[in-house]
Amino acid sequence: MFRFTYGVTTKASPARAWEIFSDWRRWNQFANVYGQLRWSEGHPWQPGSRMEIEVLRPVNVVLDHVITTCTPGRKVGWIDHGLGVAMAQWVHFDDLGGKGTKVRTWGDIVHSGVTVAGRSVEQLVASFTETWYENFRAACDSLVDVGYAEAGD
Repeated sequence: MFRFTYGVTTKASPARAWEIFSDWRRWNQFANVYGQLRWSEGHPWQPGSRMEIEVLRPVNVVLDHVITTCTPGRKVGWIDHGLGVAMAQWVHFDDLGGKGTKVRTWGDIVHSGVTVAGRSVEQLVASFTETWYENFRAACDSLVDVGYAEAGD
């Protein structure tokens, strides 16, 4: 098993950060690897709901993404399956008292020594996570910088 962790701090409130995070139609802005993304069962972000996530790079694969827990603006967790790999991941949105949000993610990967396009799953997940969350932070900050009112204000 491999554990990964990553975190970013954004100027956005937890509500605004969640609004941006939970809009899967934006995800290609954060990592340009997605094909089709669709909720295949249940209501978006509800525990037990399922999303099919088509990843185009470095290989074409459809991940089964099952929400295990969700409190919008506070935390979300899921389990992904694909390519013989299972991953449990959590994201927390920590309020910094009117000074933004610390977004923390961590997860555990269970696999059978899988390599994809010559790289280990651990390397791919670490690189992807950094890219995705840094671009997510930038998107959150840019909305605050251009003066969009914070959600809930």
